[in-house]
Amino acid sequence: MDYKRFDKKIVLRLKKGDKIIESLEKLANEENITGAHFQGIGAVNELKIGILHPGDDDYQWDTYNEDLEITSLIGNITIFDQKPIVHTHITCAGEGSKVIGGHLGEATCSFTAEIFIDLIDGKLEKQAYTDLGINIIEF
Repeated sequence: MDYKRFDKKIVLRLKKGDKIIESLEKLANEENITGAHFQGIGAVNELKIGILHPGDDDYQWDTYNEDLEITSLIGNITIFDQKPIVHTHITCAGEGSKVIGGHLGEATCSFTAEIFIDLIDGKLEKQAYTDLGINIIEF
């Protein structure tokens, strides 16, 4: 993982073997990020994605171990329980142009990923929303 900061923007470059969520969490801690939005592209060969159905306690997870192109990576960094939390959705394309996507549990880069992070001047905190069983940004 390498990155460069440009005032209120960070460009994060991941290399083969780097994990996306793990790297974003590490960056958030190193740079003391309390609010950000990001998007990226790249390639992965290990992917865990899921969907959360209302009323369920956990995501329904699917895993893929194949070469996939990231066609869209989008998410945010907020604070939950006084720690940075990364919330990310991903869409990937594979052989035959099949497309898969969902909530990103984790993914391992097969070549690289380039993620552009827009920092928010302030602190975005999430609170547990027990009615739905999720954490939401609270203003």
